[in-house]
Amino acid sequence: AGQCVSGVVAADERSGETFRVAARAVVNVAGPWVDEVLTGAAGDFRRLIGGTKGSHLVVDPFPGAPAQALYFEAKADHRPVLIIPWNGRYLIGSTDIRYDGDPDAARVDDAEIAYLLGETNSLIPAADLTAADVRYAYAGVRPLPWRPAGVEGNISRDHAVVRHGAPFRGLFSITGGKLTTYRALAEHAVNDVFRALGRRPGRCPTARVPLPGAAGIVLEPFKTRFVADSGLPERTAERLVDIYGRRAVEVPALAGRDPYLREPFAPNVGAIRAEIVFAFQQEFAATLEDVLLRRTMVGLEPDLGLSAVEAAAETARYCLGWSAGAAAAAVARYHTSVQRFRPEILRALERDPRAEEAAVGADGARLNATIEEQP
Repeated sequence: AGQCVSGVVAADERSGETFRVAARAVVNVAGPWVDEVLTGAAGDFRRLIGGTKGSHLVVDPFPGAPAQALYFEAKADHRPVLIIPWNGRYLIGSTDIRYDGDPDAARVDDAEIAYLLGETNSLIPAADLTAADVRYAYAGVRPLPWRPAGVEGNISRDHAVVRHGAPFRGLFSITGGKLTTYRALAEHAVNDVFRALGRRPGRCPTARVPLPGAAGIVLEPFKTRFVADSGLPERTAERLVDIYGRRAVEVPALAGRDPYLREPFAPNVGAIRAEIVFAFQQEFAATLEDVLLRRTMVGLEPDLGLSAVEAAAETARYCLGWSAGAAAAAVARYHTSVQRFRPEILRALERDPRAEEAAVGADGARLNATIEEQP
């Protein structure tokens, strides 16, 4: 409006509803999509983002695997590489390659797999890892500031708050930063917006506030008590504490005495159906991808949750009122979503479609039939 922004027009992708939000300041925190958001506005903007693709591999424990996180420099190009014990397996990464495509389309390519495996084998010859050992792989695009030339590793990872001028006064864009610095980035951005609006920033308490589930807990004593008192199998109870911390007590409380909610929906890890309901009701989950990949962590197992997605949809159907059609559509979307991880299980299915029952399990096949056949 005039010489400044007045808010945003947003669309709810689930309902299709479009709505307006009035604001004196708008912060563009779209990560690698920052320039895409700016392109959608009127006027010309200089390029801000020059993303690089970072890829990681997930493998099972291997001969010579380190007990602690291991950092080294790659022989081929001196890039930093990490081998990290993670979720009972090992995370190897990452690459750092200039990327100008759609961030949604970023995928790990064969050359990156060969590079990371080769560097690992060079450092730990006993590992003898091959592409067949990769359970899955994933890639993301770092929202780094645009630099037209130079070595990728020399591009700053520091975040910056870009304040736009007329005719878009009141618009701010964030470049750089990463997951491990998200809190400081948020504090910096909020303080800059306050100053731009002529207001004094308040004291930010978030550096001292524990994350949900972390307050007032000493992990091992709490876990021991919870395992003894929860009435759940030991494996399930320990897993709940590892994922939810103190909030673990809320999951069996939600289940109550209902045997259905206490039943595993992912027997391979001991995750129970009550976690599905908890994710939607208490953790703002909106999709099965949210539940499996970003809440319960079941989707980060070697089969990427494909053995559990049918049971998760069935639980949502019977406990949250989903229709059979909505459940089937959610399962289909999940299958499409995890293809970006290049999972071993999907490669096996491409070679032999008859492997599907073995891949997702007989119970998963039964649940799929249940969802499709019931009205």
